[in-house]
Amino acid sequence: MKLSFLSACLNAGIGAGLALVLASAAQAQNGTEISRLIAQIHAKENVVKPPKGILKHEYLVPAGPYFQLFDWDTYFMGVALSYDGVGQPLANSVRNFLEFVDEYANYTGYTPREIAPDALWALPEQCKPFLAQAAARASRTMTDYQWLLEPNGESKRSNYEKLGDTLHFWENTRRAPDGLFLWYDGVESGVDNNPAVSNRPAQVTEGVDLQCYLYREYRAMAVLAEKLGRRDDVEKYNAKADDLEKLVREKMWSESDGMFLNIDARTGQFVKIKTWTNLVPLWAGIATPDQAERMIRDHVLNANEFWCNYGIRTLAPGEPLYNAKSGYWRGPVWVISNYLVMHGLMRYGHLEDAREVAARTVSLLVNDIKATGGMNENYDPDNGAPAAAGHFVSWDLLAEHMQEEADKGLDPTALQ
Repeated sequence: MKLSFLSACLNAGIGAGLALVLASAAQAQNGTEISRLIAQIHAKENVVKPPKGILKHEYLVPAGPYFQLFDWDTYFMGVALSYDGVGQPLANSVRNFLEFVDEYANYTGYTPREIAPDALWALPEQCKPFLAQAAARASRTMTDYQWLLEPNGESKRSNYEKLGDTLHFWENTRRAPDGLFLWYDGVESGVDNNPAVSNRPAQVTEGVDLQCYLYREYRAMAVLAEKLGRRDDVEKYNAKADDLEKLVREKMWSESDGMFLNIDARTGQFVKIKTWTNLVPLWAGIATPDQAERMIRDHVLNANEFWCNYGIRTLAPGEPLYNAKSGYWRGPVWVISNYLVMHGLMRYGHLEDAREVAARTVSLLVNDIKATGGMNENYDPDNGAPAAAGHFVSWDLLAEHMQEEADKGLDPTALQ
């Protein structure tokens, strides 16, 4: 990483967006082929937007044409940009989200899942639980945690307090009687057309992925509390994480299916659909070693299910709604799902398989950039053809360092 170069740019008064471009270009000169191609297409050039309208701080967007602030796109872009030493835009994106928490007589902790310069989107859906993880990643990158104590909004509650309130919202409004949490619908989950999440009726699906994200939010809050000297909060948030981890292992694991499954809160029954979000406990580290080994052996590495020419399918081919060419999250390969499964494989000792996922992902994007001059949202799992919106950036930036992470055992999403 060219951190000294980046620091010089920032100290010279160059904005974070331009400094990021310069640092990325400097890194690419001696970097990998994917780094050089990402610099060549100027993928990072317009991902930092200046303050505008109700977005009072600079913020990250998935690509140049976008003007909205999104939730998990922002986090994973911040993870990728940490290699360039860029943390301030991620911290400021968190500030923007928290600007609307506990304000305007809303529910305590409600956070919009998307914010444009002129409007919030989209009640009752809310921001996925990634803000504490984003705050932790930004703070590590900047080596500064004190910004979390700054007041935010008319309520004057600190960024740290508001992060805690976002978790209160999930606990107060989205928790089922069995203790697990509910997605409002597929769009809120980010996996928009995931067949394992009910849209009608809404707010009935206990998502495996949601529990994992909230588990990591609790752990991230414990890390932030430790850094800020809030000893009681460290214990509180770690206890919440421990309790949720136990619930997921006990309630969401299907021994007969050999994987974690979503639950229909109306019936308490498993939603027996093989979707990639069932694999997220591998990334989160919630799966026991035995559960992980079974899931990896029987499903992840199974060419009739998730394993494919370009990484990990998002839906197993045997599912009725599988559509490799235009299914969006119903079969095509996404960089984000490849990335999380790769780290799950690394966590549980399948290092060669993790390297293979990384290599296939990088090859996919290298081929796409050379052929089209950009990256895509998702790809056909069989032939690698672009299967959705082109000239996408967002978490595709994670691919720049996937091979390095797999080879060296690095994990910039680790909560430290």
